[in-house]
Amino acid sequence: MFITFSSILLAFAMTVLWSIASLIVTWLPYVKNNKYLKIGRNSLLWVSWIAIVICLAWCIMIGSVLIFGEWIFVEGIIKAVAPVMVITHLTILISTLPKWRSIRDSNKEKLAPHPLLTVTHPMVTLPVYAAALASGMNALGNIFAQPVLPSPLEIASRPLLIVLILFVPAIFVIRRYKAVLKGEFVLHKLWRRMIKLALTGALTAAVVIAVGAIVVLSGVNSSRLPEASDMMNHVMDDGGGSPIAHSSHPSGHHSGHNRNMPSNASDTVEVAALTGDISAPADIKFELVAQMREVTLASGAKIEAWTYNGEIAPELRARYGDMVEVKLINKDIAKGVTIHWHGYNVPNAMDGVPGMTQNVVKPGESFTYKFRAEQEGTYWFHSHQQASEQVEKGLFGSLIVESRQETEIYDEAFTIINHQWVTNQGDKTAFGNQDLIQMKKVEPGKKIKLRIINTHNQSRKYLLQGVDYQITSMDGMRIQKPDLLTDRTAFRLASGGRYDVVFTMPDGSVLFKLGDYKNDEDPGIIFYEDTPPANPSFKKESNLFDPSQYGEPVINELTSDTEFDRQFKMILGNKMGFYDGKIQFLWTINGEVYPNIPTFMVKEGEKIKTTFINKSITEHPMHLHGHHMTVLKKNGKKVMTPWLTDTLNVYAGETYEVAFIADNPGMWMDHCHNLEHAKTGMILHLMYDNVSPSYEVGTRSGNLPE
Repeated sequence: MFITFSSILLAFAMTVLWSIASLIVTWLPYVKNNKYLKIGRNSLLWVSWIAIVICLAWCIMIGSVLIFGEWIFVEGIIKAVAPVMVITHLTILISTLPKWRSIRDSNKEKLAPHPLLTVTHPMVTLPVYAAALASGMNALGNIFAQPVLPSPLEIASRPLLIVLILFVPAIFVIRRYKAVLKGEFVLHKLWRRMIKLALTGALTAAVVIAVGAIVVLSGVNSSRLPEASDMMNHVMDDGGGSPIAHSSHPSGHHSGHNRNMPSNASDTVEVAALTGDISAPADIKFELVAQMREVTLASGAKIEAWTYNGEIAPELRARYGDMVEVKLINKDIAKGVTIHWHGYNVPNAMDGVPGMTQNVVKPGESFTYKFRAEQEGTYWFHSHQQASEQVEKGLFGSLIVESRQETEIYDEAFTIINHQWVTNQGDKTAFGNQDLIQMKKVEPGKKIKLRIINTHNQSRKYLLQGVDYQITSMDGMRIQKPDLLTDRTAFRLASGGRYDVVFTMPDGSVLFKLGDYKNDEDPGIIFYEDTPPANPSFKKESNLFDPSQYGEPVINELTSDTEFDRQFKMILGNKMGFYDGKIQFLWTINGEVYPNIPTFMVKEGEKIKTTFINKSITEHPMHLHGHHMTVLKKNGKKVMTPWLTDTLNVYAGETYEVAFIADNPGMWMDHCHNLEHAKTGMILHLMYDNVSPSYEVGTRSGNLPE
């Protein structure tokens, strides 16, 4: 994060300075005496040297990342940005500045008579313009066009764009210089010079507009999503492991390593057949009806909600080992709905992704999910059809699976789903439908469990004060020997993440609230003994919970020293671009957006490692369907206590190494759970080699996953 924002600031500073220098070199050929020439010359020297020093600082910063960080963080910059920056600044240093310094007479004290040949020389003017453009592209590129694994075309695009933009000004500058050489240069009146400059600007703008129009038309057409696709119409990445053939594409499709092996279709199974063993009768049945309904929050704010069973966040409860059956009925959600069991590793056909594991459930239709509850803990479910819209509007709930032989004893449990609603009074943050402070009377000595679920697109910080507490579970996975945390320790949950928090009620009050908000009207819960406190106050937190240094390490066969069968990299970035025919701010994986991101190919039983590298300007909660990931390294160092997660928040500038065993065959989504990011293509797929599609995605089928 520091490197990203420092780079942006330095690049913007260079842009401003070289823009000032551009104005000076444009003005100087027309000055009438040495007084103004001296002012312009000295100003240009000062501005140029400051800009060059800043460029040197920028180069040192990039170099330090290369030396002390990872090559992948600076690969795109070194390949696509640095050459243009270095060449333009070296040209000024070697050619332009010496010419300006030469504007002196023999005693090196006074300026010589107006040196028109020098101030009109193309190598005095054009390099300054080029440096301003290069710096501006660098500054904007950090936000709008981050180079990630740049192709030769992307590397060539920056110098080509500079040449195109400077084409008309270069013609003007060269013609003027030739006129000076021939003694034909005439200093016209101001109004004629202004007309000439305006004409040059207009022609330059016309070139830029023409280039822009070509880019826009090309981007609009090439970015349109296909009307129908089986989700297997793009390049495969085999993660550097043994070659993988896939029966869906016996020709024309290959791995990221350009292997195209013959396939054996007889060994494949369709996604629709991956239901698991559901022959046993259901132990517990639920029915969820998706319907539109107006819902009122505690404050009186009203929501035009999309709900399951007409309520906000219904809770489904089962016990470990139960055969669970859930019938989804769509009453009136026009775009269709599904149910995805977030973090619950169900068989692939029950995962609820339209176009991948099922068809969308349209109005008047139903779909029955059936699976064995083989994970205990706190989970949630939501629609995966156009999820950025449907989850925001309320199509979600909680799934609680209790152990048959509970070893964690508690007296009361509260499920707290934190969501941000769009209401008739503006955006409202709430715990379920409670957007104000709640009061709960609890006897001292009772053990309380809070099951906290964050359904908001961004991570949330929480405070539990007035009592020490333990985090006993993360993303449904129990923590072995959890440490006691003080009430000054805040904790942060990724979008889609869940923590179970346990405390023993003291004599007095306990306050639970969002840590990023200070308004007393924001949602929270006060647990009290006899009388609710009149003016609850929060202490300033002194620590932020770090899961990499908590409890005991998870014990499984995946460690940093494991010999992995396949290793993948996911470089998280951002840029302006086109998606489905519209220009948008895109969130990318390896420089691409769905469906252009290669599918990760694996074989059942393999040990897989994935490295997340966040080069973007914000956090990304990365969620892998069907598997839990073991977190092994953070920022290149082994974590003290590896832990299991299904939604890992990767902050800007961070890297993580995670691993999982490919033990759940199917086609699985792997995406950012900031659903607005997934909406614009921050999605890829994990594919087992012997699985083939059963459905299609696109407007033709109405299956629109995100």
